[in-house]
Amino acid sequence: MIVGILQAEYGVDPLENLKITGEIIDNGYSSADVVVLPEYSMADILSLKPEQVYGLAEKLEDSDYLSKLSDIALKYSAIIVAHFIEKTDTPPLSRSTTVLVYPSGKLEPVYRKIHLFDAYGYRESDYFVPGDNLSPIVDLACVRTGFAICYDMRFPELFRAYALSGAEAVVVQAGWVRGPLKEEILDHILVSRAHENTMYVILSSHCGEKYVGRSGVFSPYGYRIYDLGPRPGYGEIGIDKEKVYDARKLIPVLEHSRAKWVISPRHND
Repeated sequence: MIVGILQAEYGVDPLENLKITGEIIDNGYSSADVVVLPEYSMADILSLKPEQVYGLAEKLEDSDYLSKLSDIALKYSAIIVAHFIEKTDTPPLSRSTTVLVYPSGKLEPVYRKIHLFDAYGYRESDYFVPGDNLSPIVDLACVRTGFAICYDMRFPELFRAYALSGAEAVVVQAGWVRGPLKEEILDHILVSRAHENTMYVILSSHCGEKYVGRSGVFSPYGYRIYDLGPRPGYGEIGIDKEKVYDARKLIPVLEHSRAKWVISPRHND
């Protein structure tokens, strides 16, 4: 799989943010099978109230934002991993949702954020209803992939459940807020998630004044192999799933794990 990772600073207008996404892909796209967008790429909610976020939210079946994003997917014949603010029937709460946008126009919601960021004095639960299921393990351009959103990366049991369900990679969409040592914390967490599960972790992270960026890829051996730095940009990198099985042969932590007797992953695929 050739994965394209997009990193940008977005505002609160979904259609303006689509222009940013389109321009960055136009300037950097080469041959990616999959393009991953960061959390809040539809709209940056950090300065908004819950009712304002709900006003921006859309239903999957009649989303103008996703419809226009599917035009970009068609243009490049690539699957786009989108972050979507999904309208619910319980205002002012929305859902933080990962949607696969296919070149055919098909929209596949694969994950709704389970762990809401009620930390560092912020209450994401004032904005969103939490999801209650792991993502299915999706065959994403021949790589078996699970999905997570930002704060989820702090919960190792989620990634272990994906690994025990057969995932070779996990895509993480993030809006990792700036703060003391936050870049170092981000790296430590994702190095650990990759190493302890001998899988790839693919990160697309919001950047700019409020967010650290640092999108990239972490190898099944547990080190960063790609880094987009702190500024807006786009890059592509090959994911070789055979390296996952090489790592699992050398470091058979999943085979040795007793968690398989206490974790019962949901097989939604």
